[in-house]
This record gives sequence, structure tokens and C-alpha cells, in this order.
Amino acid sequence: MPNQSIDLVQLFKYSFGKYKKYLSFVIGIMTTYYVLAIIPQVYFLTYAPANPTTESQILSGVLTVLQLYLSLGFIKIMLWLIDDKYVEVSDLFNNFRPFLSYFVASFIYMIGITIGIFLLVLPAIFIAIRFLFYPYFILINNDTAIAALQKSYYITQNLTLELFLFGTTVVSLNIIGVLFFGIGIIFTYPLTTMATAVIYKSLAGNSKNIPSESYLPS
Repeated sequence: MPNQSIDLVQLFKYSFGKYKKYLSFVIGIMTTYYVLAIIPQVYFLTYAPANPTTESQILSGVLTVLQLYLSLGFIKIMLWLIDDKYVEVSDLFNNFRPFLSYFVASFIYMIGITIGIFLLVLPAIFIAIRFLFYPYFILINNDTAIAALQKSYYITQNLTLELFLFGTTVVSLNIIGVLFFGIGIIFTYPLTTMATAVIYKSLAGNSKNIPSESYLPS
């Protein structure tokens, strides 16, 4: 669909409204995710031996898989909340069925970005933008890793520049969150994840304007 556009003000206004509506629950989920997935990774990277041992490599792999697993649950919860669907803390953990596809897609996605960085960065940005929405196709359609990546690529074909501006905003907000004693990320990451979900739902609904009418702030 040509001439699609993202209204960042309306997008974040709607997302912030949902964030406030479910404030205590969102902060609780983000804190759980932060403690179980982020802090162990940071601690390991800080104190990992200079010369990796077999044990440290195994631990690194386990922590990476755990972080990926919980990230899928977190994305699902934010996706459900923007539509006011009922969610529970258990939704952070009960994602065994789609996880394999998500794990494979995430691996391919990160390999693509890494290769893109070696190709003078711009290809990495392009890959990061065009394949951004693969988790949602896996969660909603139960797509395979390859199918989800392909669908993300095609659904974003008219929004590369708009998504670059959105991505810049997301990165900036989350950097500010990290710099605020590392605690600010508890507030910025759910907000930006909700905003990403709104873009996906608007695109999936073939909306020319993003957010679509269903996701405009009241």
C-alpha cells in the first residue's frame, strides 16, 4: 500500500494511554523480565572470564535462551494489552509452542544484522527495520521462522524511512531509560514495545495511516 505514514505523536500518545491504564501490571511484568532476563545477562557479561571456559560458554548460552524466551512472552503481553485483552503473569512464561520458531527467526535476524554491520552499517539498519515484525507473525499466525521473516519484509516495504525514524525514537528513549540509573528502562521499554505492536496491528489491518483508527487516542 503506497503512501503509508506513521504519526509518531499519535502512536506514542495511544501507547502511553495503555501504559497508564495498566501501569502497575506493566511495571510488575517489566520488573520480572528485568530481574530474570536482563540482570543475569549484564552480571555475566561484567564478570565473565577473559578466557571463556566450557562452563562459561554453556552458561552464556542458557542465559541467552532464557532472555529470548522471556522476551517473547513480554512482546505477547504488550501486544495483548494494546487491545485490552486479558493477560496474566503466566503469559510471560507459557510460550513453548511458538518459541522454536521465534528462536530460529531471532538467530537469523541477528546474523543478518551482524553481517550488515560488517557491510558498512546501512545494510544492518535496513535488515533491522524490514524484518522487525517477525515475532508478531509467529505469535498471532503461528508462522514458521522463515515465513514470519518474509511477511515482515513485505509488510514494511513502503515504510522503510518512516520505520527508521520510529526506530531512532525507540533507541533514543531506551538509551535515556538506561542512562537514568538503568531503572528508566522499566518505563521506556514497555512503552516502545507497545508502540511497535500498534504499528504491526495497523499494518496487518492494511491501514494507510498509522496508527489506524482503532489505535487513535480517545
